[in-house]
Amino acid sequence: MFPQKISKLYRKPDSHQPPPNIELAGNLEYPNLNAADLSARLENLSIRLHSCWDSISVNEHNHFALATNRRKGCEWWGVFFGHSEDNAKHMTENNADFKLQSTHTVNIVRYAENNVLLAALGDTKLQVWSTYSKVRNPVSPYCLFMIGESAAHPSAISHLSVFKADQKMAVTASPDGTINIWNFAGADLESSYRTNYAHTDKLTGMATPLSTCDQFVTCDRGGCARIWDARAVAPSSMTLYNDTTRMISFTCAAWAGPTELQGDNYIYFGDFDGNVHTIDIRVPKKFQETMKYFDDSIISELSINGPHLAVMSNQPAGVKIAKMNGSHEIIYTNKDTHDRLTDSVWTDSQTLLTIGHGRKMVKHIIP
Repeated sequence: MFPQKISKLYRKPDSHQPPPNIELAGNLEYPNLNAADLSARLENLSIRLHSCWDSISVNEHNHFALATNRRKGCEWWGVFFGHSEDNAKHMTENNADFKLQSTHTVNIVRYAENNVLLAALGDTKLQVWSTYSKVRNPVSPYCLFMIGESAAHPSAISHLSVFKADQKMAVTASPDGTINIWNFAGADLESSYRTNYAHTDKLTGMATPLSTCDQFVTCDRGGCARIWDARAVAPSSMTLYNDTTRMISFTCAAWAGPTELQGDNYIYFGDFDGNVHTIDIRVPKKFQETMKYFDDSIISELSINGPHLAVMSNQPAGVKIAKMNGSHEIIYTNKDTHDRLTDSVWTDSQTLLTIGHGRKMVKHIIP
């Protein structure tokens, strides 16, 4: 321990008289106290479009739902908005048809029916919202009313897909391997199918077909892909592919549409090496073909729209669109998109919107 006389050298001098904390911003005479000024400021908790655009969805009326999150500092939270097609080019807080701030991040938003929105929050909850009702509010029919809420996952939901064949049903999955099928046809949110151990490795992808609500597919980081039968009383699955060599790591999946040459029998899987693998559900355990889309990127998302397959990557971010009738003919490429690409949505047969961090929204139009 230093002697008392030496310690006096380190005392604050009497001549040090800084201004109050609130006046310290940009004051170069007292730079070490600017942190105290930041702590003294009240945090801006107003509803606004945060810098991280994490999820987007569109219904049959071309009404957009957008989830943005504040992902900095020690506390994260998010807001989801509803915007009409006219305001899609310039989304702001003021021209939103509806908006709601959450105390947690809003990880995924998906329209089920035109007036029903699903929201997966960072605290593991799944919420169902009614977004439009002339009976409830004739003057402003866009208004939010919660239909149901459930926290059936032990960790945050990472995948959410609505069955197109029955839009009152949806399936959710989390990285720990928990899967739930939800039915919100009634006045509440009910889980009708559940498994806790879908994969032994981290679950990374999920896809549903367009023509049925009886099946869905999942894949994991260990190179295993499974197709599930939702009609079974107990969770039932069949292995489509299992990489025992541990050389393949799946990242995402997409189920082909009935308009392709092979109908909806093909499922596409992206991996960490920039490849897209094709599996025929009638001939499991092997790839029909493997196509290299990116040399230096990770496939982050696949999206089907008729005969077109959009392949999106991260690290760095990029978008390629291929025509799938008979071949993987790449008809569109864009490698100047976002710092990190997070989600995408087709607005028509030729237009793909991608969102992310950095450059928030990019429109891709195929020839």
